[in-house]
Amino acid sequence: MPARIDPDTAAAVMRAAGLEPMEPYPGANVAWNCRCLKGAHGVAPTFTSVRTGTSSGCRHCGRTAAGERRRAAGQARAEADMRAAGFEPLDPYPGARMRWRCLHTPCGRVVHPRLFQIRTGGGGCLACAGRAPVEPTAAEAEMRAIGMEPLEPFPGRVRDPWSCRCTRCGHVGTPTLNNIRRGQGGCYPCAHRGR
Repeated sequence: MPARIDPDTAAAVMRAAGLEPMEPYPGANVAWNCRCLKGAHGVAPTFTSVRTGTSSGCRHCGRTAAGERRRAAGQARAEADMRAAGFEPLDPYPGARMRWRCLHTPCGRVVHPRLFQIRTGGGGCLACAGRAPVEPTAAEAEMRAIGMEPLEPFPGRVRDPWSCRCTRCGHVGTPTLNNIRRGQGGCYPCAHRGR
C-alpha cells in the first residue's frame, strides 16, 4: 500500500510547479482545484500528474510555453532556410506566409520575401529576378550608357521592347532592358559588324 502523502508536502509540490491550491488536498489522483501563479488561470490537475511531470499543472500556460518552443524551433529552421537561399533576416521570424524583412546578400538590397515562397523554390528579390519596378529615368540612363537613345517613354517592364536609336550608326531597334542588363548590346547591326 502506497505511503500517505502529507497535505503540506503536497501543497509545497504544487506551489513549486507554480500552482496555488484553492482547497485542501483531495488525494493523489483526484482533480485539485488550483490557481496558476503565473497566469491566474483556474485549473484542476491531479497531484500525481504534477509530481511525475506528466502535467505542467496549468494547461493554458503549458500551451503557451509549447507554442513558444515550437516558434523558437521554427525560427531557427526558418532562418537557416533563408540564409541558404541568400537572405539574411533583419527582423524576427513573422511566420511562413508573412513578409519578412531581409537583406539579399548577392545584391545587397533589403527585400521582403515570404518563407513559404522561398521553400517552394520561388525567388525573393524582384530586382534580381528582373521584376522590380524600374524608375523611367534610371531605365533611360541604362539605355544611354550602352549607346541607345530612347525614342519613346520607358514601356514600364524590363521585358517589353523599347524603341531606341543607336547613337553610333543611327539604326532604330527595339531592345528590352532585360536583355541589356544581361549583357546583350542594344544595336543588332553594330553587334553584327563587330564580329
